[in-house]
Amino acid sequence: MKVERIDDGHVRMTFEVEEGNRLARLINAHARDMPNGCLELSSLLEEAWYGARNHFRQPHHAFDEHAPRAPSTKA
Repeated sequence: MKVERIDDGHVRMTFEVEEGNRLARLINAHARDMPNGCLELSSLLEEAWYGARNHFRQPHHAFDEHAPRAPSTKA
């Protein structure tokens, strides 16, 4: 984790993907005792983790005339 002070009242925290996920799990494990800011950070870290894992790519020609057709839609 890297923490940088941007200006008065602002900091930037940089995490590796797995490091952020571990922190989110630790925060969630103690959610009952955590303030809203920590819970919001946990939510953002989890969203980033899921986004980093998502390797979906739209197939070529998905929406044009060369798109593959399901057998039941062939004319």
